[in-house]
Amino acid sequence: MAETECFFTKFGQALADASRDRDKTFKTSTNLWPDAYKDNIEMISRLKATLANKPNVLIAGAGKQSGLDKISIYTQDWLKTGVHWSNFNPEINIDIITSTHMAPLEAALHAKRKPLLLIHGVYDKVPPILHRSFTIRWSDPFLSRKLKGNVNVDSIETLIKSKAIGVAPYLPSVRNTIFLNTMVMIWLGARQIVYTAVDPHNPDYFFTGNSDLTLEVMKCLSATNPWLAEWDGRNIRIPKVVRSTSHRVQAFSEAISKQRSAVGGKDYLMEFDRGFDLIVKLAESRGIKLGYIGTSSYMETTNIPRIY
Repeated sequence: MAETECFFTKFGQALADASRDRDKTFKTSTNLWPDAYKDNIEMISRLKATLANKPNVLIAGAGKQSGLDKISIYTQDWLKTGVHWSNFNPEINIDIITSTHMAPLEAALHAKRKPLLLIHGVYDKVPPILHRSFTIRWSDPFLSRKLKGNVNVDSIETLIKSKAIGVAPYLPSVRNTIFLNTMVMIWLGARQIVYTAVDPHNPDYFFTGNSDLTLEVMKCLSATNPWLAEWDGRNIRIPKVVRSTSHRVQAFSEAISKQRSAVGGKDYLMEFDRGFDLIVKLAESRGIKLGYIGTSSYMETTNIPRIY
């Protein structure tokens, strides 16, 4: 247990205890945790400074992609970010892992190759739960009652300008970690964003068919804190005895054991379509170059060019 606890910030351990004890009195306000929120904005500022020196970003999905060794050489001076599980891929070194789920982020810290930074997408206001991480509040703008479906570059820029501020900033993002990852990089100053191993037409993980890699991922996932996995970014879940998020670690384990990603469903394809469409328009308005590397039957359907 001591090894697991060392991954948590002081706030993270308190949150885990509160979730376990169903503590209705636990609060996450900035007044109660000023130093923790200060750490959050400091970590965000560090990534912004890194992007000022490394404005080219590779975003790696968790899908299969041949030739990653050559892709790594081509992008050797770039900042490499990935979605959950991608840091387990032995063919590419990932600097940053982004996820909207607690369990995959903690699992990344149990891995042999730990990322340098974790970006944690949350729904409610909280400071960092894990060391070497920051939190960013998010929601899908296409589900916003306020926007009423009026999602375009202007409405997104207005949200960023008004809400991506302070020690607990908010960013709009279509519901997929790929897009939250992209929005953070755009927000903090990336000048070129390139994707690889992203193909929802072929929803296999990079470890599909590899029992050793699958076992490694499952071992790291099984070592995570189940109470934080149940909380999973929503403070309203802390005091609830019965909730749909129970056994979330087991749900992730089941998906991994099947070795097939959920992104191949029709609903996900719709989200990918509108997510990339929005990213293309936002990047164009900001003068950011987009591209993808490798082969992807899905990326061929977008307005993003293949560059290698």
